[in-house]
Formats: sequence, structure tokens, C-alpha cells
Amino acid sequence: MPKLRSGSPATPLVDLLAAVPLFAGISKKKLAQLAAMCREERFAPGAAVVTQGDMSGRFYVLAEGSADVIVRGHVVASLGPRQYFGEYALLDRAPRSASVVATTPVHAYSLASITLRPVLKEEPEITYRLLLNACERIRALESSFV
Repeated sequence: MPKLRSGSPATPLVDLLAAVPLFAGISKKKLAQLAAMCREERFAPGAAVVTQGDMSGRFYVLAEGSADVIVRGHVVASLGPRQYFGEYALLDRAPRSASVVATTPVHAYSLASITLRPVLKEEPEITYRLLLNACERIRALESSFV
């Protein structure tokens, strides 16, 4: 994995990743390695970050701005700073289950699944958190049908 020099400008990104529940409990050193793998991205209001049905395999965390999660043309959630999406893309190669569209200027960081997969093998805690997140979403979905 890439190593970061002390005093790297990625320190705010390390702090951002540390605030993401998915990465809670991961050492700062490992978070710095993840930060080095991230790609900084910016989206204008109305721009699609990801599109439902696409095969893109990137995980995103919002540093600034807000975005809507849209499924079949309906807004199902809104995201803001320190929130993330695309965690399923880290695990499978299925089409995107939702679109995410910027509602304000968005500053985000993304990780490619191909880059993160080796980390998931080395860090079972991250993999476990991904599975817990998936279970929470499935339970919420199931309870919505009751």
C-alpha cells in the first residue's frame, strides 16, 4: 500500500475517514493508507455522481455538500458531509442500485473497489462493518414491508 509522509496534506481526509462509521476503530496509520488511495472529486449541483444501473465500482464519502439518492426516479434519501455510499460496490460487481445526484456543490473522495479489495482482506474489521451495514439496510427494508 502507498505510504504517506508525515505532515501529508491528506490529514483532513484521514480525519474525514475516521468519522465514517464504516472505518471506526481503524488505526490512523491504516486510514492514512486508505487516504492515499482516494481520488478527490467535485460535482456541480445537478451532476450525477453515480447512475442507477451503471457498473461503476467506487465508494464515495462526502466532504462537503449534499446529494440526493434516487431510485427509479424517486428521492429516497439525502446525504450530507461525512456520509457515504457505494459500499456494496466494494463487495460485488452488480449494477448500481441507485443514482446519486449533487444538490449543492459536492466535494467528495472515492475509492475504487479494485484498490480497496486487498485492504478488505487485510482488515477483517472493515469487511465486518460492511456486512453489518448490509444487514441493517436489509432489516430496514424488510420492516418497511410490514
